[in-house]
Amino acid sequence: MRILMLTDYFPPHSGGGVEVVVDQLSRGMVERGHQVSVLTLRTRGGARRESTGNLTISRLPAIDLTGLIGVQFAASVHPIPALISELRTFKPDLIHVHNLFFRNSEAAALIARFRSTPLLLTMHLGDMGGRFSVVKTLTTLYEKTVGRCIVRSADKITGVSAAVAAHAGALGASSSLVQVIPNGVDTSIFHPAEKVPKTPTVLAVGRLVPNKGMDTLVKSVPEVLARIPEAKFVIAGDGPMDSSLRKLVESLGVRDSVEFLGHRRDVPDLLRGATVFARPSTLEGMPLTVLEAMATGLPVIATPVGGTPELITDGQNGFLIPVGDSHALAGAILDVLSDPGRSSSMGQRNLLIVQNEYTWELVINRTEALYQEMVLKEAGG
Repeated sequence: MRILMLTDYFPPHSGGGVEVVVDQLSRGMVERGHQVSVLTLRTRGGARRESTGNLTISRLPAIDLTGLIGVQFAASVHPIPALISELRTFKPDLIHVHNLFFRNSEAAALIARFRSTPLLLTMHLGDMGGRFSVVKTLTTLYEKTVGRCIVRSADKITGVSAAVAAHAGALGASSSLVQVIPNGVDTSIFHPAEKVPKTPTVLAVGRLVPNKGMDTLVKSVPEVLARIPEAKFVIAGDGPMDSSLRKLVESLGVRDSVEFLGHRRDVPDLLRGATVFARPSTLEGMPLTVLEAMATGLPVIATPVGGTPELITDGQNGFLIPVGDSHALAGAILDVLSDPGRSSSMGQRNLLIVQNEYTWELVINRTEALYQEMVLKEAGG
């Protein structure tokens, strides 16, 4: 098959889950003999066009506005002409679009009426939920207008979790067109440490943006230190909230116990050096970092948003705490750090869950089968 992947973010840009998913799917399909062309935006380096074997990556000029507006967003006028060119030259058997909120997804929806190539949309985020905010209001407006157009242009839709699939239905997708294909994790890279870390360490990995809930984590630190003063908090990631989070740490007087690492490429090693993983998000689809922590054998403390409750069962392989509740987060962290035996049992459960249900091989198998079904249907088979 000739597969055209559309995504605004792709390595070397990193910091979010979508680029990891597209990278894994693209390379997995190439390994199985398919030809893949990735159309993406050039937001953080990388050659404008590169080809290796059956994989071609085209990066379109773009302006990354994430730092300016506080949420992940890139602007570009190139997706529509570039997509038309790809359809003419690459002649894909199938187009796989990722995320409702991307410029390449909008381009695909705009030219959908002029194509016969089957279009698969993967949604990576569910309902925004939560309290009123400007971001939530704008996102909801976008979903009800542009988002609905993208959903209606798709021949099939996958959600990375049941919650995301349900959200696709809320945006007008027929249930017969929607199915769940979760994210995966590379268990050859993410695996447990040989030794238990000596220092009790709470790790959080993710972009420093409002929906990741890093401020909730920082606010929990004093309460944890009051009972376990040797505990360390490590935050890996960059983003527009970096400065405000550092100021919050200073105001709480916990600077010596919180370390900001910025963007890191050694996340597997960071996970193996941690005791517990925290993900107090306000919005999720199927969080890759949670899967990666589970594969490393860590207990996970997270919020019941998006697909996270499909991964974490409260009290069994981690804890689910209310969104924005730093007191509950501190209590869960203390429960894990004060009971090494229970912590180890939770981590072992997570390891088994990933090995049985969330390897990339399983995800690629299901995605390839859907591709074949869509292409065969288009051919009239």
